[in-house]
Amino acid sequence: MPDPIIPLITFFIPVYNTRPYLRSCLDSVINQEGDYEIEIIVIDDASPDKSGELVKHYTDDPRLKFLQHKENQGAIATWNEGFQLARGKYISRIDSDDRLRRDFLKKTVPILERSSNVGLVYGDIALIDSTGKITSEKNNVNRGNQALIGDELKAILTSNYIPAPTVLARREAWMLSIPMPVWLGFCDWYQSVKMAQQWDFAYVDEVIADYRVHGGNMHSSMIRDRTGEATTFRVIQEVFDDEKKSFSRAEQREILAENYRNYGNNYFGAGMWKDARRCYGKALMNGVRMNPTLRRWVVSFFPQNFYTAVKKTLKD
Repeated sequence: MPDPIIPLITFFIPVYNTRPYLRSCLDSVINQEGDYEIEIIVIDDASPDKSGELVKHYTDDPRLKFLQHKENQGAIATWNEGFQLARGKYISRIDSDDRLRRDFLKKTVPILERSSNVGLVYGDIALIDSTGKITSEKNNVNRGNQALIGDELKAILTSNYIPAPTVLARREAWMLSIPMPVWLGFCDWYQSVKMAQQWDFAYVDEVIADYRVHGGNMHSSMIRDRTGEATTFRVIQEVFDDEKKSFSRAEQREILAENYRNYGNNYFGAGMWKDARRCYGKALMNGVRMNPTLRRWVVSFFPQNFYTAVKKTLKD
């Protein structure tokens, strides 16, 4: 019996409670332009909304492998399973509520094929709403003045700017983070950091995927329960402790300051002023001297209704 053909690309789609958006995601993967050998791994983590029933309509496609958990195992276990099953030289992991542009592979694969130093390619996204309508044509990735190809470890430690659905990376680059630890609050940034420790990244200055913004997104919950902050600073400390890639004390302070400032802004926007004040204070201690940060730190000592009243008065 001949050996099965090893695909060039694996698409891994973890699924949980995204039935309204799942068909759009699957179609965007199946209908990719270009004559590429692909496999599609879909794992439904026991979705209560019967997302798995929809996936079964696609199982006639021999490229698609569908697994369905009888009980919910959580994102970490599901992601570890999917990456361990992937056989492709390159792997794309896409959330089941997002979708790819038809030319995603044509824009990313050639870069990996010709640049052996590049482990990960990413591009820009458009924002879409729950109906699939585009609300922002181009999100304009805030990556500073970096070269299109290069070392992005310090940048990615400072800000989680890489749009997850746009990523295509080498299998061996992904596997640097597998198995992922159970304490992770979120996975995509952790995996980017692990890859950036050993590989250059490449950026495609075009929209190659659509990111869906809707009520079920995880970002706000990670702010409310503070798991995002805990994960971020634990990962940063692990990188600082790694002797293979050293940062000066000044660089470490800069990275810490920017992350504390970002979390301060997140908590401030969520009305969690005690946490905002704590993070702004640490940002200032690590060297941030930006007026908005200092101003919000001062404001956080006042009652929120006082701040709201002052804002309303100034607007009037």
